[in-house]
Amino acid sequence: MVLIYGETIAESPRSFARIKDMIASRRPTPSTVPAKGREKDFTVAVYYFGNYHPGDPRNEVQKGRGWTEWELVKAAKPRFPGHQQPKVPLWGYEDESDPKVMERKIAAAADHGIDVFLFDWYHYNDGPFLDRPLDLGFLGAANCDRLKFALMWANHDWVEIFPARRGVPGEVLYPGVVTPAGFSKICDQVIEKYFLHPSYWKVDGKPYFSFYDLSKLLAGFPSLTDARAALDEFRAKTRRAGFSDLHLNAVVWGKTVMPWQETPADPARVVRELGFDSVTSYVWIHHAEMPDEQTDFTKVRDE
Repeated sequence: MVLIYGETIAESPRSFARIKDMIASRRPTPSTVPAKGREKDFTVAVYYFGNYHPGDPRNEVQKGRGWTEWELVKAAKPRFPGHQQPKVPLWGYEDESDPKVMERKIAAAADHGIDVFLFDWYHYNDGPFLDRPLDLGFLGAANCDRLKFALMWANHDWVEIFPARRGVPGEVLYPGVVTPAGFSKICDQVIEKYFLHPSYWKVDGKPYFSFYDLSKLLAGFPSLTDARAALDEFRAKTRRAGFSDLHLNAVVWGKTVMPWQETPADPARVVRELGFDSVTSYVWIHHAEMPDEQTDFTKVRDE
């Protein structure tokens, strides 16, 4: 999923069609890539999900020493005629927590018009998860100043679907709901560890921070009013750290992807009352049904 900043933020599937046209019309070409020192009139941010590295403590406990999601990629099998599996990565099965590996990713992204890596960032009541690609890889890369980075807090339940098995409900390993006290500590950590880094992405001078799951955010507080107060305090803490304010973003979807996901009954009202600055999407399957084993992309596009 690509986020484009510089014009109206998407608020509906119809808006995403407009953004698609905007990307196509402004896609950098050798003649349009801005010269060094000259800024574009838009920012391209791409989500980065990192589960392709060994050594994560939670994965080590659940899956065994050295396990990464590459194991699922290697084990993939064709499910219908023409289904090309497994896919073999051109650069090999790399360890994204290695700064040298991340340096090549950063260079490739920056050379092709990407401005921001928006990391899927996991933190539960009992601590972090999948933080090594950012903390060790990106922040340890010698060229991390070539890209900005920001956080999309993936505050959903982590369910055992690696691999998913038809008819077998996934076990919730790490609940996404955090307590008010846990939320406050997470805010402190985010500001100190990430917002103050020179490469952290800011929108109009305000650090960008996104929430994936509004339902889980709300479930951690007694009421919507309490959740709003916690977000207001997050803003206040950010201002006390020297910033003009905080840019809060909400990922909003119309359709759930997994059976255990929920969407607020009136997401527009929730977004408004919580005071978010913008909304966006994560993946297109949050907005289109795929009832068949084989679904043509043009069907999804048109829907």
